[in-house]
Amino acid sequence: MKVPIKSLFVLLALLCVGLTASAASFAQDANAVVAPPPTKEVPEGFVSLFDGKTLEGWDGSEKFWSVEDGCITGRSSEDNPVPYSTFLIWKGEPVKDFTLLVDFCISSQGNSGIEYRAWKDDAREHGLNGYQADISPGDIMGILYGEALGEIIAWRGEAAKFDVDGNKTIEKFADAAEIGKSINMHGWNTYRIEARGNKFASYVNDVKTTELVDERGYSPKEGVFGLQMHPGPPMIVQYKNIFLKTR
Repeated sequence: MKVPIKSLFVLLALLCVGLTASAASFAQDANAVVAPPPTKEVPEGFVSLFDGKTLEGWDGSEKFWSVEDGCITGRSSEDNPVPYSTFLIWKGEPVKDFTLLVDFCISSQGNSGIEYRAWKDDAREHGLNGYQADISPGDIMGILYGEALGEIIAWRGEAAKFDVDGNKTIEKFADAAEIGKSINMHGWNTYRIEARGNKFASYVNDVKTTELVDERGYSPKEGVFGLQMHPGPPMIVQYKNIFLKTR
């Protein structure tokens, strides 16, 4: 059966429209906002670092950071890309030992993290260096990164140790894939980060993801906190229920 040329053009046009709509829908879904969890009561012994309404007490670029739906929200787009690793920086005094609780959610192509024991990097506006609990769907969710401290320090399920000379050893305490099963890669989770002296541990949804003992002389003994936006595709990251306990 012969199909008229005009009909073929119509079919091709409809196909192109469908593909364009599908691509747009996919892009929209990739950065869809997931409904946030309820606002929690401040746990005993903790203080809240976020009032749920404003960015009071924080410092970052208004191009990327705002408050949406009661959440600290980092948002980039094709028209407003992140040029370099930039942070929303907590303006409190440097903290030594602590426990930090943070609810978070990130889009499928997002790359973020929670910086701690951090110090300002004057080479970048709103730049920080320090330890980072990574947030990005996939293999790096839950790893320990070091800005100016050794890049990837420990993958999920690893306990790392730096001796005084900077030599690193790794012991595996759990399977990375098994830990990953406890993390909602496309929804809300809770980080718990603990720092005691030169010992650090991170947990997502109460499952330990990494450990570190850092005996290097230049390892930071105190620092501030920051929420990262990393260069890359358009993304959304949200944070809520940010609670800190010091000792």
